[in-house]
Amino acid sequence: MTFGPQLKAARMILGWDEATMARALRLAGTPEKAAARVREMELGKRDISGPVQVAVEALLSGWRPTGWQD
Repeated sequence: MTFGPQLKAARMILGWDEATMARALRLAGTPEKAAARVREMELGKRDISGPVQVAVEALLSGWRPTGWQD
């Protein structure tokens, strides 16, 4: 089983779009490219690293990056 469906479920629980998830994960690149990477991860077209998986778990537990504004 891949983590992609879990990533999408987490994003939906948080009520975020792909761009917001990318920003929370601090993915590099333009907002459009970072959002596209989130979509690729969700679809299983891109590997999801262990640190991203841990970050998603932390986000679901209520943690937010320093200076985060919804």
